[in-house]
Amino acid sequence: MAHFPPPPTIPGEARLEVFVHPQALPPNRTLEEDNKFSDADRMQYLGAKMAELAYTDVLRSRWPRATAQQLKVLVNSRMKGLMERTVDAYKWRDQVRGYPPHFDSNQPEEAYRLFRTYAGAVHIAHGYQTLQEWIAALDPV
Repeated sequence: MAHFPPPPTIPGEARLEVFVHPQALPPNRTLEEDNKFSDADRMQYLGAKMAELAYTDVLRSRWPRATAQQLKVLVNSRMKGLMERTVDAYKWRDQVRGYPPHFDSNQPEEAYRLFRTYAGAVHIAHGYQTLQEWIAALDPV
């Protein structure tokens, strides 16, 4: 297996959101106003957008003459594999609590959820630069 850099650290309240399966949480849970990590769905949404942006930026810097269409193809063809390899390398599925009975944690969608939520937490905790540097290190092509 390829070498993976350690993931950026995230605070404990963020880890709870990332590593507790959404179905294990109360359905109408209110946001904690003093906890910027209190909504895993929001972190996942933010993480999806910011991780794609960071990966696009990384690939653009590696291939500065790539057209917009070429960048789209690169990102679309590589992003899901990057998320799956990362989740597998860090064994994040093993850290999740509250999986429903008979839930297949090995499905790709679970890897995407974990990666995107973690990426959102990294962005909130450390900012875009740290997220981008981490993603660049995950795919050292």
